[in-house]
Amino acid sequence: MDGGIFFMRPSVIHTTRLVLICLVIACGPCFMRAPAFAQDTITVSSCPGQELPVKFEIDCSRVEDPAAKRSCRPFIVNVACKVFPAYRRITGIHLEETCPAIKYTIYEKNNWPHPPGEGGLALECGVDYISDYSLKFRSKLGPYDVHEILHEYQSVLGALPKAHALFGPSMTQAMREIGDPAYEARFAEMKKEVANIEDQFHKGAEKSGDSCVLAETAVEERLYIQNPKAVYSFYRDLVRGRLKDQADREARFNRMYVQASGGQEWVRKFLLEHGCAPF
Repeated sequence: MDGGIFFMRPSVIHTTRLVLICLVIACGPCFMRAPAFAQDTITVSSCPGQELPVKFEIDCSRVEDPAAKRSCRPFIVNVACKVFPAYRRITGIHLEETCPAIKYTIYEKNNWPHPPGEGGLALECGVDYISDYSLKFRSKLGPYDVHEILHEYQSVLGALPKAHALFGPSMTQAMREIGDPAYEARFAEMKKEVANIEDQFHKGAEKSGDSCVLAETAVEERLYIQNPKAVYSFYRDLVRGRLKDQADREARFNRMYVQASGGQEWVRKFLLEHGCAPF
């Protein structure tokens, strides 16, 4: 038996080689597919010159369009290395305290697992996105997300008066900080939006029944237009609270708007005149 492994009969050697050759041929397509499969899931835990406190991952295995799939890496790199630090500066929130990892899962419209009508959905430390609104988003910087990741940041703020409180100023400032030239167009749109809300109030045409929430939108965007640095104060001056009462949510935010404005008299006056309870 000693040395038997090294001194096999020629027929055994021939048979062994044949089996190995057949295995290589049979599994060849598997090995060829491996790199493509690996690209379906991409993880980013560091950026040039720094380690990230939050690990970012993207799963593109459900993306059917090859061109869109090629955008998976630039998308998640932009989120991790540009958007994440921008929101960290804007909000002052350390996301790693609630989410040590964020996973993006990208779908096509035909395999979207959530009710129709949503282009993206923020989950607990994760985001589901349709490729049309994520990978196919066009900018000079390539695809990125400033919307759903903001929900992840805001999850620590407590009960909000509306689902997208502070979103206008926050997203606009994030675009500015990451250097997207489309920031200028978004800033111009915000001016029109504020003017439209104020015009509705002036004409008495506001019919939604959420006049205080609408007034809060006008105030936060007007303050941002006056001074973009106001958005940093929004997050730092806001008292966090978990009470579900809508009046409490609005009062917390309204006190913050007054403080962030530096006590500008028109802020309290505008809110009280347009549906907000005394605060």
